[in-house]
Amino acid sequence: MNNSLDSTLAAKMAAWEIDLFGVADLTACPADLDYEYGNIWNIYNRAISLAAYFPAAIVTQLQQGPSYTYLAYYDIINAHLNAVSLKLANFLTKQGFAAFPVPASQRVSPDKLAGIFSHRWAARLAGLGWIGKSGNLINPQVGPYLRLATVLTDAPLAPGVPLASRCGDCQICQKHCPAQAIKGINWQEGQALAERLNAGACNTYLTEMRQTFGKRICGRCVAFCPFGAKSSLEF
Repeated sequence: MNNSLDSTLAAKMAAWEIDLFGVADLTACPADLDYEYGNIWNIYNRAISLAAYFPAAIVTQLQQGPSYTYLAYYDIINAHLNAVSLKLANFLTKQGFAAFPVPASQRVSPDKLAGIFSHRWAARLAGLGWIGKSGNLINPQVGPYLRLATVLTDAPLAPGVPLASRCGDCQICQKHCPAQAIKGINWQEGQALAERLNAGACNTYLTEMRQTFGKRICGRCVAFCPFGAKSSLEF
């Protein structure tokens, strides 16, 4: 691996105010990658996962219902991540590497709650956390109280090590899901999403929220996660 490039990446992440980052080895499970997203991404063997913390005081407002303050900072944090992703991709390109910045939040299909590439999948492989029963990335320090972006690349960066799940027997996210979409099953490698989550029920509930609140918003599985509730990060 290129230790100089790894050091440069760390310095840029600090300078660009990224709270957490890691590198995923995309060769670890290429079959899953091809199945979910097609082989268009096969030219990239690394994914740089970027995370920005979401203030706990704002996320926990969702325990009481939709929050316009949450929505405002959701857009602000995503914009920050997208700006950094673009700068990072351009930097890597100037160094002679391939790079593709994946938007922080982008739904590309009306019948699938997914973007062009999974930020959570990349973050898990990078060692930033594990996939919880809700489908959210759970970080040991701040739980799901964060937003993610990804830059795909072929730069020879040292990859992180995935973390084991710590959800155990906890069913809190399932208990507080108003759509009853979460089935309370621990994530497993190669497992179909439908085994853990009724995505259709989640999507229907979010559509109902748009009609009553004006925006597709819920986030109760995020707000009630015990790992997030233990977070001492207040901004």
